Amino acid sequence: MRSCCRSEAGFSLIEVLIALAIVGLALGAIATVYGNGYLSHGAAADVDTALALAEQKLNATGITEKLRIGHEEGGFDDRFRWQLTVGKFDDRETTRDGDVPLRLFRVGITVRWRDGLRERQIALSTLRLAPARQ
Repeated sequence: MRSCCRSEAGFSLIEVLIALAIVGLALGAIATVYGNGYLSHGAAADVDTALALAEQKLNATGITEKLRIGHEEGGFDDRFRWQLTVGKFDDRETTRDGDVPLRLFRVGITVRWRDGLRERQIALSTLRLAPARQ
């Protein structure tokens, strides 16, 4: 009678091993999801930073910094590199009230940074209205 009760008293070793395997697989899947989320958050933060820096440089060009045709390069922090290009936009000179000839200039900026082994970049461009003779 004792052997009959003993076999129904608890879990067998195989049942415990199967339960541990299922828990291990579930924890592995959860860790992968959280790891990917963490990496994606870092990549999104880099894009946010690059976009903010590009907009800042683009907004300053022609406003607080003189608008010069050509290329300029520089860096933000030690990680982000930028290249600014200013060129004439293909239009005709126009006059405002017949006094000052104005011209459209295309201003573009590209910001590059390293993300692990890959190089990432973001590019923005706009048009600026300025006197034709700079």
